[in-house]
Amino acid sequence: MSKIKYPISLKQILLFSFLIILVLGVSTALVSTLVRQDDKIKAEENNLALNGRTAQTVQNSFENMKSNSYLLFESFSAVADPAQQKELGDAFFRSNPDILFVSSPDTDVLYNPEYEKYSAGVNAFLNSNSSFGKDIMYSNATEVFEFPAVIFDYKYGPSNDVKDGIVGLNVASLAELMSTGSSNTTILVDKKANVLINPDFGSAQTVRDDLLPTIQELAGNSMETNTQVPLDGVIAAFHQIKDDLFVITTISEKSIYAVINRTTNRIILFSLAVFFAAIILIRIFSNGITNPVKELVVASNKIEHGEFELDIEPRTRDEIGLLTTSFIQMGKGLSEREKLMVSFSKFTNKTIAQKAASGELTLGGENRNATIFFSDIRSFTAMSEKMQPNEVVEFLNAYMTRMVECVNQTNGVVDKYIGDAIMAVWGAPETSGSPEGDALNAVTAALMMRDSLSKFNRERAGRGLPPVKIGCGINSGPVVAGQIGSEERMEYTVIGDAVNLASRTEALNKPFATDVLITENTWKLIRDKIVVAEMPGVHVKGKTDAIKMFAVINLVGREGPKSIDEVRSIIGTVAPDLTKVNTDDEEKKYNIQA
Repeated sequence: MSKIKYPISLKQILLFSFLIILVLGVSTALVSTLVRQDDKIKAEENNLALNGRTAQTVQNSFENMKSNSYLLFESFSAVADPAQQKELGDAFFRSNPDILFVSSPDTDVLYNPEYEKYSAGVNAFLNSNSSFGKDIMYSNATEVFEFPAVIFDYKYGPSNDVKDGIVGLNVASLAELMSTGSSNTTILVDKKANVLINPDFGSAQTVRDDLLPTIQELAGNSMETNTQVPLDGVIAAFHQIKDDLFVITTISEKSIYAVINRTTNRIILFSLAVFFAAIILIRIFSNGITNPVKELVVASNKIEHGEFELDIEPRTRDEIGLLTTSFIQMGKGLSEREKLMVSFSKFTNKTIAQKAASGELTLGGENRNATIFFSDIRSFTAMSEKMQPNEVVEFLNAYMTRMVECVNQTNGVVDKYIGDAIMAVWGAPETSGSPEGDALNAVTAALMMRDSLSKFNRERAGRGLPPVKIGCGINSGPVVAGQIGSEERMEYTVIGDAVNLASRTEALNKPFATDVLITENTWKLIRDKIVVAEMPGVHVKGKTDAIKMFAVINLVGREGPKSIDEVRSIIGTVAPDLTKVNTDDEEKKYNIQA
């Protein structure tokens, strides 16, 4: 049985899987795309709003620190008593706990008592940054205080007496404020992109390079400005506040789409679950179709090999069930037809029976080039007189079985039995492909009969029975082949001069003391493939020249006899005096008709 390359169940699974994947895929893509766009818009709006609120808070904080420290500086300039100044300073730091220190020409450096331990670091920082009051207004002092801190300076006093005030500010609360966004990151930078406040104060105090162009574009604008731009992997909102400070709030696209990605992944997992569940259901459903079909395929294979009794039953009441019922009936019909064919084949050749049953053979004939074979048992009449009728039939059946097997094995057709004689044909109704091939098959069959008869005689000798001798005659030539008879009773046979000559040739085996004779017609077709011994020619009615006869010794290269004497030794005959044999006197003209 041929292997099925694309089973129906596989096709069903692939088809439904494609549809399920298509529907779920398109649905997932649409949901993901639409929700993704909405999430992006909402995230941008939230990012910009958070940036604005944070910027306002940072600006208010710095402005309050400036105002409060300015009041301290003015109070110090109005009070000369050191004790009072100390009271003012203590009161100031109690009211402004986030101020780490202040410095001005009026106060010198005043430290919040809680942070006085950092005085050495502050002094070193101020001494190393001599630009305070000139170029630098804000500086990140986290490294001095080990927590988020900013030192800034500003101008105060009347225009004719402007002074520099320096304030150190604990910005931990601002840093915490900037980190409240779950997915947003906010930092404070100056116009040179130096980071002043970073929620992750331990990180590098630098900004991404792609933030610089926007900072530089906004720097120097005296008015507060806010904008939002998409960058590589993030969306950044910028808000410019006083003193050229920038509050930058970013949100990564990854975090924007995190929720929808999780939702999409859940949808995909759900889709996969639906997909596998669908495959299982499809498989179960397809089994209801494919299993009966597989049974029909197996049944068809059995019928193909001649097994017509089927052990299948319809399982369903649909079209497949109906087909199964019809298939069972077909098997029964073929079984009856096969029984009839077997019976019919016993009365004629199987090939002819098959062609007749299929309607390929009709009343009429056709011209063929064929090789005709006749064989006959020597002295059969005398032999049969010594046997009972049932013994004669039993003997002939045993003998014919062996001889016919040789014909069948060489693709010949037994035309008819004439008493103890056998007539066979090669080249009609089927041919090996060429007259040469048919002739060689016929000679091969005759030599096989010689070997088979030798074994048969040894068996008979073991039972004390006399040996059987036969003669075989073979001729090749044109014949008329076909169904001859009436519409009610027909028989396939071949007729013509070639048939009559083959019969005449078989009769010459007795005077020549041979067992297989072929005519010159057959010899010319296969002369290079057989070993022969030429015999005297024979005149046939209607022919002027004598037709040469050849005794077949063996096939070229085949084991066995190499000379005619060895053949006669095998078949148990004595070489005659061929000069005294008159083949014309021995002529027996058979007119073989259907």
